[in-house]
Amino acid sequence: MAVYSKEEISRLVAVGKDKSLTTKERGDALESLFRYLLEKIPGVLTRSNGIDPFRGSEIDISVANAQTAMWMKVIPSLFLVECKNWDNPVDAKAVGAFILKLREKGVSMGIMVAANGITGDQDQLTAAYMKINMAQQEGQRVIVVTLDEIVTLKNVEQFSKLLCERILECVAAGRF
Repeated sequence: MAVYSKEEISRLVAVGKDKSLTTKERGDALESLFRYLLEKIPGVLTRSNGIDPFRGSEIDISVANAQTAMWMKVIPSLFLVECKNWDNPVDAKAVGAFILKLREKGVSMGIMVAANGITGDQDQLTAAYMKINMAQQEGQRVIVVTLDEIVTLKNVEQFSKLLCERILECVAAGRF
């Protein structure tokens, strides 16, 4: 079982929180952090910053999952990741734009890495949660991972199990 470097996670989190840096640099740090976590999982490959030929949209991280790691077998073989290193929760508009990217690419699952969560009430399905709920009804799954959750991860098994649990919560209870 691969262990994550606490120093590397702390370094990337610190860069992501450094207000003296540009928004792009801070966002890139969150993307780098999530790629670091994903790439330690056996059978997972990533690609960053995929831009369509018309320059109409960018995909932060594209992921191929060979489904060899124990908890990753329930995660689709292809999925996309959108990273938002915002000071506030990610709003419904940004979540809706990510869902549209999933549809345009024909991908059934996405992970929204939202440093400070998403807007709305999960129990009442308001704001961004409503967008995710509507996407699920149309066969697309979006799970949300926050920075607070990321900084607690010590190894690949914890991370892949977190992703698996999010999928189960999404399917069984409509939680994201």
